[in-house]
Amino acid sequence: MLTQYSGLSKEVRDFVNYTVLDCLKLNSQLRLRGVFKSKVVKPKQDNFWFLSWSDIIELRMAIVDENMFEVFKIVFGITEKDFIKLEMFNAFAVYGWIAKQVSEMIKIEFQELSNDLTDEEKNAGAEELQEFGYSLTLDVLTKGDLLKSDDWLRIAYAKIFRKLCIDKKRYDINKTLQENASRKLKRDS
Repeated sequence: MLTQYSGLSKEVRDFVNYTVLDCLKLNSQLRLRGVFKSKVVKPKQDNFWFLSWSDIIELRMAIVDENMFEVFKIVFGITEKDFIKLEMFNAFAVYGWIAKQVSEMIKIEFQELSNDLTDEEKNAGAEELQEFGYSLTLDVLTKGDLLKSDDWLRIAYAKIFRKLCIDKKRYDINKTLQENASRKLKRDS
């Protein structure tokens, strides 16, 4: 039964993931069993970049926790009553589709936003900030104003990501300018 998936041991879940998720054709439409026919439920957004930032954060946590109900609730807005009616193989195919979408987003984020820390930044303890995850980014975007947090979390993640890309580009340009100025100073001395 699908509702029992999260209660399975890690070894059994890994076996299910291997035998079921890896063999199914990924699908973006959930099917709910009905008395006479199935009902198709489409995602709130086909493109996850347009989900709110808070939905993306919760979705990632639900995937890490392998909480299928929470994943489907976030992406499709289904209730527990609907979750019980899901067709099992279809649900796994849709779960695989969701996990793939999120994985692709993470790859793009890493490609566009990752930054190698300088030795000076490492010595200053910049790596310790990574433990705060999205909270650090939220703090930077709100400029420390907690009253603005909910506003930022409601924004489509595509806009948040774009803002982060712009900020990173500014940082990279400023860093290059500083390095060039430092080299010029050394040359002129």
